[in-house]
Amino acid sequence: MIIGKGANMTVKVVDRTKSSFRIKDNNEPEWLYNLRNDAWCNFNKPPMPEIAKHLWKYSNPTNFMLVNQDEHLRLGKRYPQIAQPEEFDPEKGVDAYWGNSSDLKVKIQTTEDFKDSGVVFQELHLASKNHEELVKRYLGKLVTFELGKFEALNMAMWDIGAFLYIPDNTVIKNPIYLHRHPTGINTVTRLLVIMGKNAEATIVDDYRCGRNKGISLVNSAVEIFADDASRVRYINLQRLATDYHSFITQRTHLARDAESYTLFASVGSGVSKINAGTILDGRGAHSNMYGVAFGDNRQQFDHHTVHHHKSSDSYSNIDLKTVMKDKSSSAYTGLIKIEKEAPNCEAYQENRNLLLNKKARVETIPELEILTDQVRCSHGATVGPLDEETVFYLTSRGISRAEAIKSIVAGFVEPTLAKMPKSVGESVRKIVLEKLEER
Repeated sequence: MIIGKGANMTVKVVDRTKSSFRIKDNNEPEWLYNLRNDAWCNFNKPPMPEIAKHLWKYSNPTNFMLVNQDEHLRLGKRYPQIAQPEEFDPEKGVDAYWGNSSDLKVKIQTTEDFKDSGVVFQELHLASKNHEELVKRYLGKLVTFELGKFEALNMAMWDIGAFLYIPDNTVIKNPIYLHRHPTGINTVTRLLVIMGKNAEATIVDDYRCGRNKGISLVNSAVEIFADDASRVRYINLQRLATDYHSFITQRTHLARDAESYTLFASVGSGVSKINAGTILDGRGAHSNMYGVAFGDNRQQFDHHTVHHHKSSDSYSNIDLKTVMKDKSSSAYTGLIKIEKEAPNCEAYQENRNLLLNKKARVETIPELEILTDQVRCSHGATVGPLDEETVFYLTSRGISRAEAIKSIVAGFVEPTLAKMPKSVGESVRKIVLEKLEER
């Protein structure tokens, strides 16, 4: 028998060899405990994903297991250790630390847009009690524990989460900024966003941390529900130190005439896997997904995207650009799925890859599953080195080769960075240029 004590709870592990265990005094609603316990069972039952199977051909799943799992459980970190969670208070200003634990700090930046708007922005555990029916209705419905082994791990063990609810006809003009700052070897976190009808918001989800002591894990799940005619822009910025392994799952659900702009910038982590998708479940739903990844040294990136058209007259577009340097590698698998009951859809998918060294590697696998013939759908992928003629053209005009390469790479990724909030785009641009300096 193992007992671990946290700030708000006692964790009692009866037998860790079994697929479930009991918890007491963890100050969670019964339904959330049951959901977590089901997820824990689901995590333990299936074996590790086979490397030769779909979506795991280019990533070793053992990279995303908890670091020192037995020790993690022995210390009582099966469930969150949160000291006095409080609702975010816009009166405190645009900067506030909130949701501190032994493994993660979340920093919130926002503006007076929140005042008298009816917006709810709370730590997820607190919201599960204060807004129980709303959280219970949506939590785990997009990133389900049946989606995969590591999604089940997230649902069972998320430590600090964030909950954002934006009422009908509410427009948040300025970006909402979340700084996810891992401080321990295992960080498991979650974000739940619910947008009302005709609501609008921009969310910047920034994973940033310096080097840790040895290999560390970040496992994050993001669920976004966009009701009729709502507009949401979600920017995921992953710039963790290279001793982190990151596993991020993101899903957006779009109702009738809802629009989403999902942007990913992957420049950090030693090993990074992102599984992002949008379900277009209302007529006139519109999704744009953009991404940029820059790898150097031996970084590994594995991106998977899916656009699932469940309703007619919906539109989706994916544009992912990668730049690989040294011995870094990138794998991209993109799925477009259009149901039989969803005619008159348009879907596009593009993946362009730039290799700066002969030992850099890229794999790109477009996938189409189209069950109706009344669609307009296309995809394309390119992989290639620097165009030496372009480099020669620039150097012949007095520009050094290093500066010429900077200009080419900057021009390659700029269309994507320009779609991000100015401060975020500038941060990514700076990181890219710093990586090029090390060439």
